[in-house]
Amino acid sequence: MRILLLTCMLALGASGETGKFGAFTNSDDVGAPPLHGSAEYDAATGQYKITGSGADIWARADQFHYLWREMSGNFSVTATTKFLTEGIGHRKAVIMLRKSLDTDSPHVQVAIHGDGTPAVQFRNSKGDTTNTVDFPVQGAGIWKIKLVREGTTITLWVSKDGEPLRELGHTMSQIGSPVMVGLGVSSHTQAATNTVLFSDVSVDQLPATPPAK
Repeated sequence: MRILLLTCMLALGASGETGKFGAFTNSDDVGAPPLHGSAEYDAATGQYKITGSGADIWARADQFHYLWREMSGNFSVTATTKFLTEGIGHRKAVIMLRKSLDTDSPHVQVAIHGDGTPAVQFRNSKGDTTNTVDFPVQGAGIWKIKLVREGTTITLWVSKDGEPLRELGHTMSQIGSPVMVGLGVSSHTQAATNTVLFSDVSVDQLPATPPAK
């Protein structure tokens, strides 16, 4: 019984949604966009409504709104995204891991653009340019996205309108621990905001990677 209770407490610590921001702890604008963003958590539905503006999450400097928490080791984050506002096709909803709130921080993310383009994007070191692998435009819809870190390997998945998740690919990252893990929104413009509804959000600590033999 004591073992079962401890297991339940650990599970709640990894993915329980009990605070102001549910499974996350902080809500911040990155890159000082002129239009401030925000995050709202509905405990009754488990949904997050995030509003962000900013030029983009791209190149050598990012502008967006970020809802995040610190984690170490291996973990998995999954969310279903729905754009609630019209806007520029390259506005983004993302699951991201990030080293800091610096605008040029290293990061890795799986992104869905407003026009339905999935993408894997990463900045390997502070001040470096962002690398991206864009996939074919599949049109607007309700997208499920997933990011898993195991050791230095980051694997990313997407699916559209209830289809099974499919792996987009993986990348290696030396971003280390602790790392900021969360949900982000950018409008791809400083002149307007973009609002995204994130539902079915799960944040789970995974077992440690076994040592190499």
